[in-house]
Amino acid sequence: MISLEGFANEADANSLGNTVMSIVRALYEKHQLDLTNLKRILISYDFPNALKRVTEEYNHTSPSSYTNSKQARAIAQLITKGAREEFTLVLGIEFFFEWFNNDGKFELTEDNIHFVLHRIHHELIHVHEKNVLNCLDSSLLVDQYDDALLMSATRSWSEYLANLNSAYSAPQETVTLFLEQLDSVIKEVPNEIETLVLQYQCKLIPLDEMYLAVKDRIKLIANSYAYAFGYVDALGIDLNDNFPELSQNLVECKLSDVIHKLVVSFRTLTKLYDEGAIENYDAFDEVVKVIDSMFECFGLTLERTQDENGTGLYIHVG
Repeated sequence: MISLEGFANEADANSLGNTVMSIVRALYEKHQLDLTNLKRILISYDFPNALKRVTEEYNHTSPSSYTNSKQARAIAQLITKGAREEFTLVLGIEFFFEWFNNDGKFELTEDNIHFVLHRIHHELIHVHEKNVLNCLDSSLLVDQYDDALLMSATRSWSEYLANLNSAYSAPQETVTLFLEQLDSVIKEVPNEIETLVLQYQCKLIPLDEMYLAVKDRIKLIANSYAYAFGYVDALGIDLNDNFPELSQNLVECKLSDVIHKLVVSFRTLTKLYDEGAIENYDAFDEVVKVIDSMFECFGLTLERTQDENGTGLYIHVG
């Protein structure tokens, strides 16, 4: 179940693998997680290539759900084979950085165990969610329109749910980090999007380049909000008292009204999930509408087109 790649020290590899296996078993038993078809956890020093290889092995055609940016860096990805034949969880070595000392040796202590334990808990919630929502076809082939909206909606809500349901294993430092990251994102990323749109309007970059960069940033905003408010809702955090600067920035940012609607849609969808009432992707319609309105805030309107070659995407820039 545990595979390790790129380790120079066999003892460190064995210690890490055994520790991860013990934590997975403990979380599985304590929280009654459905880990059906989680066939492998792959831990690699070369995360991008490991992810690429597993994706190709599984013939996984859905677009990647993570974004590499100065605000967020990918270190974990759950890959699905077929509808739900099996899952592989790919983890970069950075996922475990607290467990390695300054000499690069594996060293587990009472002070550092909880950081990585929580990350593992978060990832296992994703596996559990996929098994609970077996009515959703994870091998669904999506067009460009669905990738921008439906996939962004499902993935951002999934991150909200994972932090909501794993929050009690999170160290305070981790919670603070995600809330500070959200603050950074809402202060920086909307300006980046406005600059990209302006560059396109001034004919400095082509439409496709502008759109893809904007789409990634919209996903980053939605995911950052989802991560942070999973903790906020689970732990009952009062932002006004504990994170006043973030609270003020959320009110004053360009997307203030939209991101408030986003968390409302997350909560509504989570209630349906808890009641076993999600039957198909239509349940995500309200989240999709909010993601769509994020594009509209920056003057972009997305339209699905249809011709003899199939569906396409038309981007109105106003």
